[in-house]
Amino acid sequence: MTADQHPSPEDYAHQANRQGIELLLSTANRSSGDLEENLQSALALATNFFGLSIGIVSRVTGDDYVVECVHQPDGVGIEVGQRFPLGNTYCAITLQANDVIAIEDMRSSAFNEHPCYEAFRLEAYLGVPIRLDGELYGTLNFSSPDARPRRWTEADRDLVRLLALWVESAISRHRLNDQLATVVRRQEQSNRDLRERNEDLDFYARHASHDLQAPLKNILALMELFEIEEGIPPQVSDDLGLIRDEVDRMLGMIQGILRFSRSSRAELEPTSVDLGTCCAEALASLREEVERTGAKVSLGSIPEVAGDASLLSQVMQNLIGNSIKYQPAGQQPEISVSGREDGGMVLVNVTDNGIGLDEAKADMVFRPLGRLHQNDQYGGSGLGLSICRKIVRRHGGELSYRSTPGSGATFTASLPAASHSAPRS
Repeated sequence: MTADQHPSPEDYAHQANRQGIELLLSTANRSSGDLEENLQSALALATNFFGLSIGIVSRVTGDDYVVECVHQPDGVGIEVGQRFPLGNTYCAITLQANDVIAIEDMRSSAFNEHPCYEAFRLEAYLGVPIRLDGELYGTLNFSSPDARPRRWTEADRDLVRLLALWVESAISRHRLNDQLATVVRRQEQSNRDLRERNEDLDFYARHASHDLQAPLKNILALMELFEIEEGIPPQVSDDLGLIRDEVDRMLGMIQGILRFSRSSRAELEPTSVDLGTCCAEALASLREEVERTGAKVSLGSIPEVAGDASLLSQVMQNLIGNSIKYQPAGQQPEISVSGREDGGMVLVNVTDNGIGLDEAKADMVFRPLGRLHQNDQYGGSGLGLSICRKIVRRHGGELSYRSTPGSGATFTASLPAASHSAPRS
């Protein structure tokens, strides 16, 4: 094409399509950062492409048209937050049509007596509704005080529709980010509040346990003085024995509450743990009970787990100790401990021949201070299984049981295998 030749309509269309693609690509690349800056940049690119001077993202609230973002030449004076009666804007036409409205020369159009034309003499206009989640949000619109020399094409209409979709996406993303930030702030505050409450509970548990234990230990000391006295009547001696038993039980409950409190907040020191060693340590601590009852404990092989050896030894001691304790009168306890790996978790089973449990009462079994049997039948604080479950859950596992009353029970602790994962702190 020589210098004195004019571009053909096909050349104009080809150039417009290429520029439209570049506009969409440039706009799409602005998918992060500040919403206001992204909208400003998109409006600037689009006003230049369409050959108009003013670009606005508006919000429609009731009968008001509110300017949310604007690109304009110096001196026009439109401000963000500025309100206009919706009926006095071209956007009323756009919303009524519920589609793109494109006018090259308002003076020669059917809207030359519209209040907006009377007030602002905007000759060219291109607008499209914006919807979020199916609800009307506002409009994306472009205008100019000069008539547009070329007619709007279907490609122009499609392009402004695509731009509106991008604006909708940008606003939705901004809203979601704001909501997420609010949720994160609330969660952080909740975590701070929870930490403070836990610190308070730990403080009170430690001090209350000390303050409660001291007078009980004094009572025991006084009882020892009475018991060494000569000539105490048999009935008084029996009563003193009952008092000692009750004081010991109260001390056990206080110490159990303290252990329960610590089990929730003690720092985990995860390592590769040999549960066979944990079981051996548990049996050493339970030696007196094992010898008294003649318990037979069979230890099978157990894959190593990822966890805190001290806390897991406490779990094994509680589970084996319960198997020894909860037996019919005069029966020799028979207990087996075994484990196997399954899907990255080690399932540790402690099986006994004891009195068993009702599976329908699992909530009570694991509830702090929950008991299925009277204290005069089987001693304890009622906190052992609650502590065990809390420790196992802190390691990312679960504690459950299978049982039939009168036919023994199997407690199963699932713990992360040392070769697959580490416990959660």
